[in-house]
Amino acid sequence: MDFGNVPKVAAAAGMPVVARADVAAQPGSVAVDLPPEKTVQSASAGDAVHVDVRAQERDARSRAAGERRSFEREQNGRAADKTLDESVERKLVIDPRTRALVLQKKDRQTGETVFQLPDEATLKLRAYSRELSERAREADEAPPRVERTA
Repeated sequence: MDFGNVPKVAAAAGMPVVARADVAAQPGSVAVDLPPEKTVQSASAGDAVHVDVRAQERDARSRAAGERRSFEREQNGRAADKTLDESVERKLVIDPRTRALVLQKKDRQTGETVFQLPDEATLKLRAYSRELSERAREADEAPPRVERTA
């Protein structure tokens, strides 16, 4: 196998000129000194642009109505948040079993817990895990027991 000299390809001297059959002089065109293969035809301008003023007015009314609705929604949301703030009591409590910080939201009228973070199941799981780790640590610290049977 020979990996030495790679033969070089020589470029062709020029492209053969082909006369274009689609080039035709249009009425009102201007003569140019370009060969036929380099000339271009102008595209037709097409239809005039039509602007519907009524559509713009309709869009403006629609936009204004949307802004008004979003403002009303925002106001209603603020009123709902204010009502919720008045009816719900928030407290931070330290859980005695897990020593974790707990956020509680309670209804002021009934005293019922509406929301708690972390939830009760997570707190029970943490307490169980803490108990298991304490038992394992106590078992490791206790002196080894040797039982003798005769």
